[in-house]
Amino acid sequence: MLQALVSGKAGRLPGFDETISWRNAFRISEDLLTAAVFGRLAYLEGPVFWRILRRTFGSSLPDHRVAELANVEFWPRWDESGETGGSVEPDVFLDFNLGDPQISIRIIVEAKFGTSPTQYADQWLRQWSSYHEAKEGDGSRVFLAAIGGLGRNVEATVEKLAGRIAAAGHDINVVAAGWDRLLDALQEERTSASRSAARIIDDMVTALGMAGYQHLSLMGGLGWRRREWNPHASGLLKNLE
Repeated sequence: MLQALVSGKAGRLPGFDETISWRNAFRISEDLLTAAVFGRLAYLEGPVFWRILRRTFGSSLPDHRVAELANVEFWPRWDESGETGGSVEPDVFLDFNLGDPQISIRIIVEAKFGTSPTQYADQWLRQWSSYHEAKEGDGSRVFLAAIGGLGRNVEATVEKLAGRIAAAGHDINVVAAGWDRLLDALQEERTSASRSAARIIDDMVTALGMAGYQHLSLMGGLGWRRREWNPHASGLLKNLE
């Protein structure tokens, strides 16, 4: 599907005005971007995936060279307790086994599109609480990873939202970053990636470029390296309107 979008072969959304194409829909959809990027991250070897996550979200995630992705779920639905009887739906849930002997690390991913501050404390707390109500006492270490929607000052936004949660009497482990940080992490990983991993990374760079996340400095900086971005990724970064 991604290559069809890049090549202009995906057509238009059925049932919508003819001006709405799949490509334009991708450019404004956080769900499509999340699926394109995290779906491909899950194809990488566990240590590579974990290394990219640490480069993106920082050293709050523990440093382990041994890493296995035990499970990944997209938009899981978790029931909430209380009178409302509602449910929450985080974007991605990652279950890792790290180290030797193994420890369990679980990551609740909440993704937002764009750079405007659209992450909010209540959503974080509801997801965190619903997870712990279902999994209390399983011994896993849990993080909520917020990507995108954090404004231009990520640290200030996280501090404000975490402060609201703390004021309500709760404490959660939050790591956060913009999509641009993930792009940086992918770029760094690709310099030493295997051929198969490089192709997967190229797809993610293409997806991020379609969504408007790109580094203009790369245009003149890539040069004629032995292992270049694939033509689709490079062309999109250079020509995307």
